[in-house]
Amino acid sequence: MANFRFSRFLFPCAFAVLLSTITSLTEARTPQQTLYLQAIDAIRSGQSEQARAIRSRLGDYPLALYIDYYDLYLSPDLTKLDAVSQFIAQDPQGLLAGRLTAKYIRLLASNGQWDSLLRFIGREPKSLDLRCTYYYAKWATGAKQEAYQFADDLWMHNASRPGECDSLFEEWNKAGLLTAEKVWQRMLLVYPDTKTANLLNHLDGLLAGSSYAVKSGVLVQLFQNPSSLLSLLPPAQDSDSRQMAALTLKRLASSDPANARTLLQQARQQYGLQDEEVLLVEGAIAREFMLERVADERSWIDTALMRQHDPALIELRLRMALWESDWQGVKQWVKRIPDSARSDVRWTYWLARAEEAQGKTQHAKALYRQASYERSFYGFMAADRVGAPIPLNRVPLRGALSVSQAIQQWPAVARVKELLALGERDMARGEWNYLLGQVEYDNKLELGSVALKAKWYDLAVQASINAKAWDVLELRFPTPSPSTFAYYAKSRSVETSLLYALARQESALYPYAQSPVGASGLMQLMPATAAHTARKLGFELEDSRQLIDPELNIRLGSAYLKELLDNYGGNRILAAAAYNAGPGRVRQWRRLSGGKPFDIWVENIPYRETRNYVQNVMVFNAIYKSRLREPVRFLTDKERKTMY
Repeated sequence: MANFRFSRFLFPCAFAVLLSTITSLTEARTPQQTLYLQAIDAIRSGQSEQARAIRSRLGDYPLALYIDYYDLYLSPDLTKLDAVSQFIAQDPQGLLAGRLTAKYIRLLASNGQWDSLLRFIGREPKSLDLRCTYYYAKWATGAKQEAYQFADDLWMHNASRPGECDSLFEEWNKAGLLTAEKVWQRMLLVYPDTKTANLLNHLDGLLAGSSYAVKSGVLVQLFQNPSSLLSLLPPAQDSDSRQMAALTLKRLASSDPANARTLLQQARQQYGLQDEEVLLVEGAIAREFMLERVADERSWIDTALMRQHDPALIELRLRMALWESDWQGVKQWVKRIPDSARSDVRWTYWLARAEEAQGKTQHAKALYRQASYERSFYGFMAADRVGAPIPLNRVPLRGALSVSQAIQQWPAVARVKELLALGERDMARGEWNYLLGQVEYDNKLELGSVALKAKWYDLAVQASINAKAWDVLELRFPTPSPSTFAYYAKSRSVETSLLYALARQESALYPYAQSPVGASGLMQLMPATAAHTARKLGFELEDSRQLIDPELNIRLGSAYLKELLDNYGGNRILAAAAYNAGPGRVRQWRRLSGGKPFDIWVENIPYRETRNYVQNVMVFNAIYKSRLREPVRFLTDKERKTMY
C-alpha cells in the first residue's frame, strides 16, 4: 500500500525543559553565595570567561559544580561536548547529569550528528521522546532493523506519541512496515477514549484507499453517534464487526446506559457477540446505572454483576446498597469482594455498620473493635463508634545527625542547604529526592531527621514518603511556621490542627507547590479564590505569585476555610469537601442525597479525589491534634448526628 504521511498533531511534543532561575534575596549572603550568584549572572549575560574566573575562587563551595552545569546548559554548544561528557562522567546517574544529557541529545539530533549522539548517550534513555531520538540515530547509523522493531512496538498505543517519534515513524512507514492492518488495530485501540477524536480521524485518513477504508469510516461515524450502531454497521459476524459493536456499546453506555442495554441483545445476535464481549458491555452499563443510582435497574444490575469479576464494580454496588440503607445487601456484596481486598478495614467497618443496623449489637462491637486498631478513616470511625482511643500507632523517629554531620556523610546535603538559602527550592528538592533514591531505609529516616532539625519541613515529608515510613508520624506530619499557623487559627477561631491538616493534604507542606490548574502555595489557593478572600479582608492581591509566601498563603487560606466552616455550621466534613470540590458541588451532592448519615455520605462522594481528600483531612486533623498535644476527638457530636 502507499506510504503514509504523518502530521505533527498526531505525535505532539510532550517535553518541557526545566530551567531554574536565580532568585534575588534580601537577607545577608555569605561571600561564597555572592560570588556564586555573580558567576551565574555572568553566564546568563554570555560572559562565560568571567564566570569561570569566579568559579576558580570558590574552592570547594558546594554549588561550584552548578556554575559548570549552567555554563554548559544555558549556552549549549557542540564544541563543549567533551566538557559535557566529563561533567556527566563524575556522576552519570545524577540529577544534573540527567538534565544535561537530555539537553545535548536534542542538540546533537538537531544537527544530525547521529554517530556522535550514540557515542555520547551510551545506552537507551528512559524518557520516550529521547528514546525515539535514540532509535532514529540507530536507524541513521545503519541499525535499521533494531529501529524498526522499536517503532513497531511503539505504534500500538491508545494515545498520540511525542513529536520526536515522527521521523522514526516516517522511515518505518517508507520501509513498508506500517500496514493497513496495524493502522486499523490502532484505531480500535484508540476508539474507546473520548478524547482521541483528532487521532482517530487522522488514522482514518491513513486508511483511505485500503481494504479497511469502509470500516474505518463507519468507526468514525460511530464515534460521533454510537446510538446509530445497528443502522451504521451492517450485520456481520466477523471479528472486526464484533469488536466494533462491543466497543460502540461500551461508549454508548457512558452516556445512555438504558439505550445500550436495549441495543445489546439485538447487537448480540446481529454481530455474534461472544461472551467476553457481552460481559464488557454489561459491566459498562452496570457501572453507569450504579453511578446514576438507578434503583429501577437494581435487579438487572445484580444479575449482570453475578457474572462480573471486577472489584471496582462490586465496590460501586456496595456504595449503592449503603445509599439505600440496604444492610443485608451490604453484607452480601462484601462477601463478593475478592479475598485479597476483603481484609481492607473499610469492609470490616461496613460489616459492623450492617450488623448494628440489623440489631446484632455484640457482633457489631466486635467488628468495630477489630477495625479500630488501624490508623485510617475507617479505623478512626470504628474507634469513635465504640468509644475506643484513636489508634495512632506511632513509631518514634530516631536520628542523631546534625546538618553538618549529614554533610560530611552526604555531600549532596550541602548542595541542598545552599540551594535553599538561595531560594532555589525546585533544584533543592531535585537534589534531595535524588539523594533519597540512593540510600537505604535507615539513612532515609536519618535524612528526614536532619531535614526536621534544619526546618526543611517539606523535605522531611518527602523523606517519609520515599521511605514509606507511614508510622513515623513526626516525619510525616511536621509543624512548620508554628507561630503563623497558631496566630491565624486563633484569629479565625479555627483549629490549628485543621489548618495543618489541610496544608499537609494540599501541598505536603511545600510553600512553592503549583497544581496543574493553577492553585498555589501551602494551602493551594486558586488565584480567584485568593483574590476574593483578600478583598473581603480589605486588601487587593496584586499578583498570584505572592501566594508562595507562606504567611500570606496561610492568612488567606485560613480566612477562606473559616468562611466555609461558617457556611456549614462548623462542620469540618462539609468544609473539607467544599475546599476541594467547591461549595456548589457540595450543595448539589447534599440536594441529591436527601439526608444521609455522615459516613454513608462521605463513602458516596462522586469524586474519588474529594472522597479521599475528606477522609485524609479528617485523619490528618486527628494526628495533628496529637502532635500538638491537644485532646484527640475524631468527630464532634454535631458532625456525627448531622444528616448530609
